[in-house]
Amino acid sequence: MNKGAWTYLLELLRLVLCEQAAKLEPLAPAEWREVYRLAAKHAVIGVAWDGVEQLQAQKPEILQSMPGDLMGKWFADAQTIQTANSRMAKQASDVQELLKAGGFDSEILKGAALAAYYPKPAHRQAADIDLWVLPRLTANGKPQSLAERRKSLLAYLRQQPDVTIGEVVYHHIETMMGSTEVECHVTPTWLCNPVHNSRLQHVFAQAGQLTPELQELYTLLHAFRHVYHDGIALRHVMDYYLVNRHNRQSGIPEPTELYARLGLTGFAQAMDEVAVAILAQGEQPQLSKRAEHILEALPERHMSRAVRLDYPQESLYHLPWRGVHYIWRKMNNYV
Repeated sequence: MNKGAWTYLLELLRLVLCEQAAKLEPLAPAEWREVYRLAAKHAVIGVAWDGVEQLQAQKPEILQSMPGDLMGKWFADAQTIQTANSRMAKQASDVQELLKAGGFDSEILKGAALAAYYPKPAHRQAADIDLWVLPRLTANGKPQSLAERRKSLLAYLRQQPDVTIGEVVYHHIETMMGSTEVECHVTPTWLCNPVHNSRLQHVFAQAGQLTPELQELYTLLHAFRHVYHDGIALRHVMDYYLVNRHNRQSGIPEPTELYARLGLTGFAQAMDEVAVAILAQGEQPQLSKRAEHILEALPERHMSRAVRLDYPQESLYHLPWRGVHYIWRKMNNYV
């Protein structure tokens, strides 16, 4: 990987997210192509293009070395992302109406919900639609259990002629609604540790919606999942940074007590350090080993170093919780 291109990409993102003045020097044409490759790898093409536009306003001479075909492709890709987001917003609304007709209220996860924190929401990339089907109360006034909600939701979806059911797992039902891929979550996410997962599901059920505090928690957990599954990306760091910054500026304290109850204190501290090191201006923090490992793995989205991080309280790849959760999934027919 070209370290100069990586640094350049981060500077483009800071131009957009931190509104700082450009500190960039001209690049060779091949280096511009590497910047674009990294932007695509990290699903930040649209936001990085916003940085290119700001660079055009602040230091247009720097862009003279960008190949014309790359400039055209980058611009077209940003427009494609904007069009796709507009289409998905309409599709998400249609799906929510379909669910509501069956008595299921829902809330958008990721996608448009996180895009709202960006300066240009339409330029945050999204791959599919994720909806949280909110808890309903039973006759005795208590929230439905996950099993009850999954069963009733699955029965309703199977009655819909334009809905194709895919994989059904603990936390969501994969569907195709027409030509749209939709994940219908019965809970936003989960943890392997059974004690921490029970606490997490209780928090979600009691809240019944993604409050700002829970949006921050969910964004942290989504990044946590990617560290271990397919490599964390800049988009995940940006999502966490923007939600975190919005909540602090709004006077909402960091949910440190909640993180402690869920065994996420170590990872939250590491992500805070990573987000500041990547995106924030000013004095850089002294990095912990965990943050250093994430930053080392981040540019090419490697997992080889990241999975060696040891979060004893809650680690997807740390026994015994991984083994316990695997056996539990198999016993309950969750793949």
